[in-house]
Amino acid sequence: LFAPRLGWRDVPLRDMLSALTKLPVHIENSGRACALAQLWASRTDTGSFGDFAYVSVSDGLGIGIVVRGELLRGRHNVAGEFGHTPLNVDGPPCACGAAGCWEAYVSNLATLSRYFGREISPRKPIPAEISQFTVEDLIARARGGDGKAVAALQATAHYLGLGLASLVNAVDPARIYLGGEIIGAWDMIEATLRQAIAARALRPAATDIEIITVPSQDNPRLRGAAALI
Repeated sequence: LFAPRLGWRDVPLRDMLSALTKLPVHIENSGRACALAQLWASRTDTGSFGDFAYVSVSDGLGIGIVVRGELLRGRHNVAGEFGHTPLNVDGPPCACGAAGCWEAYVSNLATLSRYFGREISPRKPIPAEISQFTVEDLIARARGGDGKAVAALQATAHYLGLGLASLVNAVDPARIYLGGEIIGAWDMIEATLRQAIAARALRPAATDIEIITVPSQDNPRLRGAAALI
């Protein structure tokens, strides 16, 4: 229905792919696919089902919510779109067309924008010097002592924590799985992220919520696609 990063609206992708491949095709949001992968991986362990959230920080912000062992999709298949909850209605532009969304503060582009000291709209072409620079490059510079890189990561960690606090307040998950390029700096950002959660979470125990990082090598999106089938 709407893929903001691609600029697609009302594209019948499933039917198009099915017609071209002559195969049945299923479509799922990447954040929910990651949650489904985690749910599928733990399906033999009834104690690990519970309630959890999967947050994938990348070009966008994908989120999947599992409650009592069931992946939430909602009436119109948009459940869990916390990435477009506003942190500040006067904030930076978001790919969805609004301003100040959580995604606009924590996406890879947002982190790189801070490092380069310029606001870059995801709705416009990204300058070459930034499009060729990755969050992994930024993390490497931070580990090498680049103060600007460290500051950019810490700012993203702060905003990521604020958004996670809202998620905790809304669905009270037993644990959060966190994926995306920025977790390569988890040892550098965890304390800042948890401080932000503690500042906004209504439940004091939320400060100790279990947060499990999922490396990209685990291919959660692909595993989620397989589980979907």
